[in-house]
Amino acid sequence: MTSLFQTQDLIEETSSASVHRAVGKDGSALCLTQTRLKPEVREALMKPGVFEGALAKLRSLKFEYLQVVMDAGMEESGPWVINQWLDAKALSECSASEKDLQNLAKQLQELLGYLGEFAGAVDLKEKHILTMRVVDGRLACLFQIDYSRWFSDCAAGRIPGEGRSARSEARELIKGLAIRQLQLPKVERKKDHIPFVDERSPALTSYPSYREPWLGRVMFWGTVIVGLLVIVWFTVK
Repeated sequence: MTSLFQTQDLIEETSSASVHRAVGKDGSALCLTQTRLKPEVREALMKPGVFEGALAKLRSLKFEYLQVVMDAGMEESGPWVINQWLDAKALSECSASEKDLQNLAKQLQELLGYLGEFAGAVDLKEKHILTMRVVDGRLACLFQIDYSRWFSDCAAGRIPGEGRSARSEARELIKGLAIRQLQLPKVERKKDHIPFVDERSPALTSYPSYREPWLGRVMFWGTVIVGLLVIVWFTVK
């Protein structure tokens, strides 16, 4: 594996996989995912034809919103997968508007429809969904397969992602983003300072309280209503 590329920075490490930035022989920026599977899973995966069949299915997945598997192989801890490295923001770091959420829902619907019986194997964690702005300003998202889940399910003789409702998780993802959009930044209220007034002074009780302008209240409740309509619309879809 090391002869094909050089591993660089560690990006993420979990119990099931580690992700590194890597550089190919030609200097191209790559992303290396090294899975960490249980010994019994690796043993089952190494049976004749099992790993090869799982990898063939994985490499056959080619869709506009899905990261392409450039290369893959087997190490002692489990399979490794190479994708192109992209300088893009994760969805968890992105500010998404109502229009962005509608576009994300559309992309998810198309991707899950393409994956069909493999839909449960797509990774829907916000930090693993890459985003970028295209020429017309739309928010484009790029998803990836959960490689540890994919190879574990294949080793067990299951359809990758079997038993997982990706559509339900996708709805929860959209709803969570819509709710986060409604959480407006808090504005600190400023009060005029009353110098040298004792706390027991009547001046404090007669001092007029701060009130928000009527326009601000209208805009706030308008945003709330629009956001709730977005949530309801995506839930029905």
